[in-house]
Amino acid sequence: MTQLKLPAGVQITAPLHPRFDEILTPDALALVAKLHRAFESRRRELLHARVTRQIRIDAGEMPDFLPETRHIREGTWRVAPLPKALECRRVEITGPVERKMIINAFNSGADSYMADFEDSNSPKWFNQIQGQVNLKDAIRRTISLEQGGKVYRLNDKIATLQIRPRGWHLDGAFSISPWSSSITPRSRSPAAPAPSTTCRRWNPTSRRGCGTISSSRPRMKSAFPRAPSRRQC
Repeated sequence: MTQLKLPAGVQITAPLHPRFDEILTPDALALVAKLHRAFESRRRELLHARVTRQIRIDAGEMPDFLPETRHIREGTWRVAPLPKALECRRVEITGPVERKMIINAFNSGADSYMADFEDSNSPKWFNQIQGQVNLKDAIRRTISLEQGGKVYRLNDKIATLQIRPRGWHLDGAFSISPWSSSITPRSRSPAAPAPSTTCRRWNPTSRRGCGTISSSRPRMKSAFPRAPSRRQC
């Protein structure tokens, strides 16, 4: 049975399968714990605000622009230019982070592949962590699968990888104190979505020819909340 070196105050209550220790590293779990302790109280406040907001809408209140964001609407500003790898997104494929799906999506001929940890991926513990194992292998171009007499491997030319984590508002259920699901697959591990896109273990991916990796920001269905930025962490 795989044994994990857990940071202080962290307990995992889910089963550990082969190679899960490659994802649930001490650094990864320490970062998850840090994010949880820093932002969980604010996240809970915002989840409660969603409930009270819905009550007002049910009572007839109509949505409108917030006065707090007037300076944004009336200001002069421009978004940053797109990364070169994302300028062409005429054809995009998405799907769960299952091993065969990842290989076929990368090889599909699409401009980009959005590896989906949310809607198309059943949010079971095994699916979430095994999905990171699969992405780790894909990024390093070591991923393969033998099935039905066929061998699946990556082509020389593959789609640009994008990653969609689970929503910031969803709870993970495999720790003593449930943390946001979006930070479970967003840890400092070899295959985790942002903020690990800025971490050292993602850096070799461009040299391996996997192209640019981008990640969507998990949302809270509100004008104000968002995933913590690198500076906040």
